[in-house]
Amino acid sequence: MKKRGENMKELSAGEAWEKAVQTSETNLNDEDIHVLLMLSKMLGQTDVEGQISQIEITENFLEKQITEAEEEKNKNEKLYRKLGTTIGLAIVIILI
Repeated sequence: MKKRGENMKELSAGEAWEKAVQTSETNLNDEDIHVLLMLSKMLGQTDVEGQISQIEITENFLEKQITEAEEEKNKNEKLYRKLGTTIGLAIVIILI
């Protein structure tokens, strides 16, 4: 009978974070992943205040990225809506 946790390798907080980022299937772009991996290097390396500061910096960056992604989505949504309308009108004109 195996003991609980026998198959689990002990990882530092940074190593666990890095492994989680690398193995997670997300829609993050390369820049986002890079920032999250940089955070993993800081975890456990500085005092609590340093880690909190680094987490806040990362959070602010990711919030900015989310805002930019939402703006781009809204812009593209309008573009595709207009494109769909235009193609629909073109098809109607061709069929007439």
